[in-house]
Amino acid sequence: MLNKNVKTSRNILVLIMATVLLSIACIGVLGIPSDRASVSASERREIPQTVELYSGAPKVTGLRSGETVCVSQTVAATITPSTVVDKYVTWTLAWAPDAPLKDADISEYLEVTEESQGNLTATVNCYKAFRGSRAILTCTTRQGNKQGTCEVVYEGVPSSMSINPPTSVETFNLGRDTVDLLFVGQAYSLNIISDNVFHDAGNGFDDYEVIISGAGTITCGTYSRSPRGAGWASHNNVVDVADIASEFITASVTGDVVSVTPSKAFRGYYESSTTHYVEGNGETTTYTNMFYAFNTDADGNLPYFILTVRHRTLGFSAQYRFFIGEEIESVRMNTQTITF
Repeated sequence: MLNKNVKTSRNILVLIMATVLLSIACIGVLGIPSDRASVSASERREIPQTVELYSGAPKVTGLRSGETVCVSQTVAATITPSTVVDKYVTWTLAWAPDAPLKDADISEYLEVTEESQGNLTATVNCYKAFRGSRAILTCTTRQGNKQGTCEVVYEGVPSSMSINPPTSVETFNLGRDTVDLLFVGQAYSLNIISDNVFHDAGNGFDDYEVIISGAGTITCGTYSRSPRGAGWASHNNVVDVADIASEFITASVTGDVVSVTPSKAFRGYYESSTTHYVEGNGETTTYTNMFYAFNTDADGNLPYFILTVRHRTLGFSAQYRFFIGEEIESVRMNTQTITF
């Protein structure tokens, strides 16, 4: 009887030990700490909460207190991880410790709008140029007091531009208005002058493109020329100058200089030509959509060309308007002597 009880006790002990060893093995496989089976939510967070800032392009906005023009930029903050429930943030601005303007009231130069507080998107207004000084924009989370920062500097981002016309050009009277007169085959240079609301634009923002267009219409027709003579078969096709303007001008921009070379005048324009033999006329050349006459617009102006220079990234633009003519090569009289 005693031996039976001892045997039973040994079996129970073996079972208990096996259970303990199995539990330890499971804990090791599952990665659960052996001293406790649960971890708090804060200890389980493996991705730290961070804030990143992204800015947009500056925009000229309204006035402050009805008198001060400001330029605004939008800045966005991204909180990691995205599953954080409390995304309330505050925005602050301060001069960098080495800023020459560190003792000046920063609100005279920069300000984060009140509407920005609490939001992940903020608007920073600039009221005055602060070239040479740095400011620090800080975004602070309410939960965890995490911060993201970015520098705020003044480089004079332009917001407008003008085009200086070529020097020593003549003018042409369109009717009511007057534009510059450019001659076929001549090369012209136009200078781009950038500016901003503080009249303190910086360098290095050259990212321009040139667009050639036109205003008004011309009348075109079908014209034929042969050894027996020349004449119009028809001349009732109205052509918009904007649709054909690029055929008259070669233009490009390098840095802040625009190069323009007119290649033909209105009177030399035709869309296409074909040459073939016509019985009785001989070799005949027919011109399609050849210039026949100018049309005037509602203001009494003749058609003209428009060169638009646009900043690709910042969006502002300026225009230069001109007419293309031909330079006089020579003049001669029909007689050498007048006798009375």
